[in-house]
Amino acid sequence: MGHIILFEHANLHGAHKHLFGSEENLNADDDNFFNDRVSSFVILEGHWQFFTNWRFKEPASNVFGPGVYNWVEDVGIPNDSISSVRLT
Repeated sequence: MGHIILFEHANLHGAHKHLFGSEENLNADDDNFFNDRVSSFVILEGHWQFFTNWRFKEPASNVFGPGVYNWVEDVGIPNDSISSVRLT
């Protein structure tokens, strides 16, 4: 089980999205707002990895565990580049 909250802006500001499992396409037709718009995140449960393309292609990061991540670039992820997220 996992729980991550993605935020549109740095410092956990702006629109947010809760995920409880892997999301292979943040650009899906039913909800594409967060594709290439993640600037910060909070991991409440589980370990997560980010990818710059859908279907978990091109890893954008190492695996992260629980914590508050106020700015993606502080942890080596280019801002506004995430297109899929995997619970590992």
